[in-house]
Amino acid sequence: MHPRPLPPPLARGPFSTATALSHGVAPHRLRAHDLRSPFHGVRSPSQAEGLVGRCREFTPLLRLDEYFAHETALALAGLPTPRRSEPGPLHIGTTRSRQRRRAGVVGHRLVPATLHDIGGLPVADPVDALVQAANDMGLDDLVRLGDAMAGSWSNHAFARELPVTTLQAAASVRGRPGIRRLREALELVRPGVDSPQETDLRLLIVRAGLPEPEVNVKRYAADGSYLGKPDLSYGWCRLALEYQGDHHRTDLETWRYDLARRERFEDEGWRVVLVSRDDLYGAAAAVLTARIRRYLARCESR
Repeated sequence: MHPRPLPPPLARGPFSTATALSHGVAPHRLRAHDLRSPFHGVRSPSQAEGLVGRCREFTPLLRLDEYFAHETALALAGLPTPRRSEPGPLHIGTTRSRQRRRAGVVGHRLVPATLHDIGGLPVADPVDALVQAANDMGLDDLVRLGDAMAGSWSNHAFARELPVTTLQAAASVRGRPGIRRLREALELVRPGVDSPQETDLRLLIVRAGLPEPEVNVKRYAADGSYLGKPDLSYGWCRLALEYQGDHHRTDLETWRYDLARRERFEDEGWRVVLVSRDDLYGAAAAVLTARIRRYLARCESR
């Protein structure tokens, strides 16, 4: 026997059980097999997809002063959070109500934040969210986030190409948990970075005591023709460092473009060092930084 159809306003997405009862839905109907219960007090006729879907499932429970905050807000803005490959709890901020305490949710009592609408969800501004999350993230996590916000990673205008000074001003408040770590991280943020791996490569180089390379600077040949924009480079030494993710290997068009660009650089006397994920850690990282050090030393001795 098929369950009785839901009223039209409830059939389109997640709804609270209180709303269903107010529409005359019987309690036993809310226990039918065609409805999921993602959170206590919520029913949904469909499976949630990704973080946005999970947030929409919680939305029927949001109070007027509540919003998606902290790491959840950063992820919704398309920024590289530490747990971007796993679900994690939803972070809910409130300015007046009691903070949330329930499975799958972390509640925060927070100062008021600027809010944005992302797909119908009330979401904290990424600068506010960065300050909110600072105490729960490591130094490198915060540098990656700062690089992303100073760069062009996000599809949302309010989360991209932000001046580093704007980020640093937000971290000037006193007494907030993790604020000292955030200030330290923001000193390491650079505009123009295109991926978390570029951030990790730059930090690896600097921490090895090597000169800091330039980030995504356009390079030209002696005749003025355009060579390309290496991820990291030392113009004075003609050394380019390129991080190679898997798509550089699996996408034929990208692979061919990389080959042609490398030839252009080497024809102009540049040395191009290709870096993979494995080169960023352990013994391989030591080998990589030693190679860079030797090459820079040879340039200095000329």
